[in-house]
Amino acid sequence: RSALERNLAALENGKYGACFGSGLAAIDCVIKMLNPGDEVISTNDLYGGSYRLFTTIFAKYGIVFHFVDMLDVQHIEAAITAKTRLIWVETPTNPMMNIIDIKAVAAIAKQAKAILGVDNTFATPYLQNPLDLGADIVMHSATKYLGGHSDVVMGALICKDHIIANEMYRIQNSTGAITA
Repeated sequence: RSALERNLAALENGKYGACFGSGLAAIDCVIKMLNPGDEVISTNDLYGGSYRLFTTIFAKYGIVFHFVDMLDVQHIEAAITAKTRLIWVETPTNPMMNIIDIKAVAAIAKQAKAILGVDNTFATPYLQNPLDLGADIVMHSATKYLGGHSDVVMGALICKDHIIANEMYRIQNSTGAITA
């Protein structure tokens, strides 16, 4: 597993990788890095499973989610508050296949001192590397394109920052997962 995590990190030009039982389990890990009262800005064209995880599971624990049209970054800027801790981008989006400007969103996230997470499931590292564009965390539902579309069921998180990685591994371990 450690070899898999290192290789996935290398594919994304990252330093740290962590594998999970599914893409939603990986997203669950990212949201568990937040606290009640924290706010998340995400695209309004979001995979239904992610949307339901945000709104039916985590919203009741006091995490506030804002869903905006990310094709115009001014919508993201308008949604930022002092409590914004995470901007969650999915690009290409599912189901509309919209393309969001990761580099522009990364600049907004840095200015807001928010983490930028990018779901890179559809593009894969073959077509885009969000960390190179300024993202802090890249997520894959490896069940889809990366793993051969249902040949495996797996999720992955990749990052470069050791502080984010430590938090990612702490949460991964608290769910009973094994890491090296």
